[in-house]
Amino acid sequence: MDESTETTASTESGEDDPIRDFAGELRRLRLDAGSPTLVNLQHRTGISRSVLSDAFAGRTLPTERTVSALVSALDEDPEALLRRRRALARAARESDAATTPSGETPAARTVTRRNAALLSVAAFTVGVLGTLGGVAVVSAVTAPRIGEPQITVANGVDPATTPCIDDAAVATSDTRAGDSLLEIIWSDKCQAGWGRLTRYDAQGAGNTVTIAIYPLTAPTGPLRMEATEHDVQGAYTPLIVRPTPDTLLCAEGDYTLNGRTVDLGGPLCI
Repeated sequence: MDESTETTASTESGEDDPIRDFAGELRRLRLDAGSPTLVNLQHRTGISRSVLSDAFAGRTLPTERTVSALVSALDEDPEALLRRRRALARAARESDAATTPSGETPAARTVTRRNAALLSVAAFTVGVLGTLGGVAVVSAVTAPRIGEPQITVANGVDPATTPCIDDAAVATSDTRAGDSLLEIIWSDKCQAGWGRLTRYDAQGAGNTVTIAIYPLTAPTGPLRMEATEHDVQGAYTPLIVRPTPDTLLCAEGDYTLNGRTVDLGGPLCI
């Protein structure tokens, strides 16, 4: 991500989710504006596609800067949504304060939450199940349900413009070089996924992020989806539909740092 303050959306089944409701309002404004692409909005706002995608999907509460720039780019007055955003952020802070143990600083709690998340991933991820030609085959964080798609989508489209984002979840993730995060996002309803790479070094300016996803059976074939973004902290690929129920989908990526390409190791597959 290229912004520093964000609040994670609740994803527990059955819970009220005001962040996703907020994202729904952003999607409505986008629809009213003629559904501009993320590339178009990135050019108009100066905000990366990955940040915009997260805002529209409700994965995080966007920062005030994102809300102001995005709503203005959609030809609307951002003030009402900015007030709503501040109220949501205030409620989140109050909730954190109410549950933070005495003597524990907010920064310490952030570290604790991250460690807990990593432990949660470890609990759900059995680990490397096998090796196929040096490719790590990793069990899923949120196991994809393999079956017939309920929604028909095309390969190569921006996932944020499809209904696939409505049930999208991280299927698998792995921390790579430089504390970067490689992920495969999956939609059961679409039977499709996309890769995402986020760097956490605050060195996006003047550098690039590259992410690709492809079927293991054809790494360089026509279904390989790849994206390279400049001056950002993260990027995601176009959408790929799983060709057959038995086909493994794999993601790989790299980023540059002062002209040097940082190798993130072997592919991550589901």
